[in-house]
Amino acid sequence: MIYIAFIISLIFFSIGFIVTQNNAKYILSGYNTLSAAKRATFDIEGYAKFFKRFHTILGISLFVGTMLISLIDNNWASRFMIGYPLAAYIYFIIEGNRFSADRSQKLISYVVGGVLSVLLIVISLSSGFETSEMILKDNILEIKGSFGVTLTKQEILGQKLVDELPEKDGIFSKVGGFAAGDYAKGNFRLKGGRIVKLYVNKKVRPFILLNTIKGDVYYNADETDMKVLFEKIRHWREH
Repeated sequence: MIYIAFIISLIFFSIGFIVTQNNAKYILSGYNTLSAAKRATFDIEGYAKFFKRFHTILGISLFVGTMLISLIDNNWASRFMIGYPLAAYIYFIIEGNRFSADRSQKLISYVVGGVLSVLLIVISLSSGFETSEMILKDNILEIKGSFGVTLTKQEILGQKLVDELPEKDGIFSKVGGFAAGDYAKGNFRLKGGRIVKLYVNKKVRPFILLNTIKGDVYYNADETDMKVLFEKIRHWREH
């Protein structure tokens, strides 16, 4: 996570030095499409300074903040790494209006700020940073959530308790899923190309491994005795 935070922070920091007063009319989105008359009413000198200051501070504070929070909780650090830039850009967009006298540009900025606000709320309420619920029905095992899976008894070929995920170094690539903080949910491709389904908190041991016709499924729950759940699944499969 710290590596990812460093890369993202470096990108934000570098952006601060890309836009200048001299090249803004070529590369600054929004400003580069304004007519000459509207550009004359825009304080590009003040905006360029604001642009640089904002992105350099964002880059530094994002990395430092993520590092410090990760010492306490990886999941909150991931939330911060995603949510903090969104919140910062809401401020950036609204505050940037003071450099322009064009009403249409201000209206657009408020709309974009509103969209980012909604996205920030959605991320804040995300259920990704919690255990995926497992439900056993008559003939159905369901792992609930956005990237959940439903299995019949006939589709489960075997089960066992394991202490490690298939790649001990933790290198996966997402095929369709969620991975942030300590949690991984959905489909992931291993180094060899095989696809597995993960519904795990990577810091919790052991994992229940279900061998299925849909591929291997790894599952655990934060505050559940995995040995008890393992036996419950086995009893359910046999009856």
